[in-house]
Amino acid sequence: MRNRERTYLTAAMVLIAMAFFLAGCGGGGDDDDRVTTGGTDVPADGGGGGDTGDTGGTEPPPPALTTHEDAFTNVLPNGYEGAHSCMVCHTDAGPELMGSAHWNWQGVASNMQDHEGETHGKTDLINNFCIAIPSNEGRCTQCHAGIGWKDKSFDFGSYGAMDCLICHDTTGTYKKAPKTAGAPDPSVDLQLVAKNVGKPSRVNCGKCHFFAGGGDNVKHGDLSSHLIAPTKEMDVHMDADGLNFACQRCHEESGHGIEGMPLHSTHEGSLDCTDCHGDKDVHAIDLIDNHMARLSCQACHIPAIARSMPTKMEWYWDEAGQDVDPIPVDQYGMPLYNKLKGRFVWGMNVRPELKWFNGKWKRMAIGTNDQYTSLPVNLAEPMGDISDPKAKLYPFKKMVGRQPADKNNQTMLVPHLFGTGPGPNPFWGKFDWAKALEEGAAYAGQNYTGEFEFVDTVMYLRVSHEVAKKDDVLQCMDCHVGGIDFKALGYSDDPANRR
Repeated sequence: MRNRERTYLTAAMVLIAMAFFLAGCGGGGDDDDRVTTGGTDVPADGGGGGDTGDTGGTEPPPPALTTHEDAFTNVLPNGYEGAHSCMVCHTDAGPELMGSAHWNWQGVASNMQDHEGETHGKTDLINNFCIAIPSNEGRCTQCHAGIGWKDKSFDFGSYGAMDCLICHDTTGTYKKAPKTAGAPDPSVDLQLVAKNVGKPSRVNCGKCHFFAGGGDNVKHGDLSSHLIAPTKEMDVHMDADGLNFACQRCHEESGHGIEGMPLHSTHEGSLDCTDCHGDKDVHAIDLIDNHMARLSCQACHIPAIARSMPTKMEWYWDEAGQDVDPIPVDQYGMPLYNKLKGRFVWGMNVRPELKWFNGKWKRMAIGTNDQYTSLPVNLAEPMGDISDPKAKLYPFKKMVGRQPADKNNQTMLVPHLFGTGPGPNPFWGKFDWAKALEEGAAYAGQNYTGEFEFVDTVMYLRVSHEVAKKDDVLQCMDCHVGGIDFKALGYSDDPANRR
């Protein structure tokens, strides 16, 4: 269908939907975002449709709509035909998502030190997990809120490329097919899913965020599939038998922008524990409250991460490409080697490392500041120190790695790992670092001299989940009297010794 014809059809459908929706609205919405018409609950974003026929000037009432399925069917009798179908009624959703970090994987980096106001994000930031997006889009975008982002030709201005169902499926059946740049799996009943959409749940968010970095709990350490239905001991906010918070209870959404994404530098709203709990008279003991001036809530209330599932702590790319049989496993049953990725070290019940943090990050971005002057190379470093009045001590997962760099100009290199679009020599196919780096660097626009080496890297990931119940938080002696290296944090001595 030509664009003009689609526009006319969409406009007509919108008018029909609006007409029936307005005719049927008889009350205000409640916490379930529903309105009432004639005693029947109707989704607030629903609508009706169909030919009213000739009734002698008297139009009959619209059909009773009890579910999103009814509304969807009446507005779109041909059923779900992609994101355009959703936008017949949800007219604001497309433009909102198109302006979001979840769609663009970049945005205004207001919290990226020395690069505030520039555009950065997942698209150009370097990490020590799978290293970088460019040249590897066809695999990385398995977790994109779109379909078909396999290379630079992807159209970010196309509503039709959006994937509404990945975030709004309530059936638990929607999934993307592996290695397809985000296309739905052929086994999915798209009509069933589309007729049963709703607000995102932890399941929806977790399909990407729990499996970031290549597997369950791999990347962050405080985000695993166990948070789908956690116990209170695992997380007091998401406790399935208690508060049972959805992700957006804290990560509030506005126009498809999501609050609280510090690591990627894209800023869509700040998020802190004190937004709900306050920062005055929180505890029964004044001495503890006094700590809040320089100590984040998470520092005490998240005593350890990876409490129920291991997380990756070290990743050595320089050992990739070897045929190892059998694959060794550690005490947690986790593999210590993968031919595609190299050698790993895992951890459980990991106590996070405290670092001063003022809300700004020093990040390495391709073509912007991808060169280093010292080792280990710090790819993601929280900014702040003891003399900074805006800084508090926050807990971080410290991730250690070893990855390729240009031997001559000391530039962190982008390897071509997946697919053949950027060239015929992906490392995960040919296991030739020289060719994979040549193709990846060229695709990313890096000035590669042709000689490479592997260098030690480190990055810090802020910890905010797996909040322990109050009986399990850190106690005074867990930090004082040898529990923390206070001198490394800028103190002359343990502050408790001055009391």
